[in-house]
Amino acid sequence: MNNEVRLFLRQLLLLASLTGIAVIGLLFLSPPQYVSPVLPFILIFHTAATLISFLFIHKKIQQAPQKFVNVYLANTTIKLLLYLVILMVYSLNFLYDAVNFIISFFIMYMIFTVFEVIHLVKLNKGASSR
Repeated sequence: MNNEVRLFLRQLLLLASLTGIAVIGLLFLSPPQYVSPVLPFILIFHTAATLISFLFIHKKIQQAPQKFVNVYLANTTIKLLLYLVILMVYSLNFLYDAVNFIISFFIMYMIFTVFEVIHLVKLNKGASSR
């Protein structure tokens, strides 16, 4: 396994663990009507999606570093469409939890997207300097 991937995985698991601690605290300390019951699953989903996305982009950058922007934009578009479908399906099936789910999903999305972008910028700088 590549050092870049190993470092990303280690830091992703650290981020997921810290976020998981915050989720557990939120589940125990907040009133149940303000917290989505699927919040732990949202965390697991975003952790897995971030890992899969990073591995895909990493593989493509290794093959053709000059296509970073195209690969990143295609990956982001696919992820956003998938996330939109998930938000719509869940919200329409569980109306009582729609607002809490969407807010929780968005917060997790922002946390993991910022983390992924930071690592992808470093990866792109390293790939373009080779």
